[in-house]
Amino acid sequence: MPKLPNIINGVGIQKADTVNDEVSQSLIDGLSWCISTGMVVPGTLKSIWISSASDQHKMPSRHAQHKAVDISRVNGTKIAVGYPIDPFVRAIVDAIQDNFEGYVHKRENFGPHLKRKHGQPWNVSGHDDHIHLSVN
Repeated sequence: MPKLPNIINGVGIQKADTVNDEVSQSLIDGLSWCISTGMVVPGTLKSIWISSASDQHKMPSRHAQHKAVDISRVNGTKIAVGYPIDPFVRAIVDAIQDNFEGYVHKRENFGPHLKRKHGQPWNVSGHDDHIHLSVN
């Protein structure tokens, strides 16, 4: 099982100490699909913070299957704090979620901007403070 790389498309991938970063290649490819340094103009996405990957969850969670990540910070700013008040953080989060919708192997795309499963609206609580992305 591959590990999350330290950089994807020029974006630094930072991880909490508790993160087991062994994930499916399809998930790494999904992140490559939806993040890049110049995805929002003006501004640069420099880093994302992975607060959870294949850890802290039990089956049948996509995390436990090595097929999900939670992103809780962009450029060092917590989504919970920045999304409501910072236009750049909002733009980055929205772009990550919008871009992930174009990834062929997407499954779950839950966050403050969208809550979708298999590309369809999905009723799920939480996820206003992070982006949860999973693949099939």
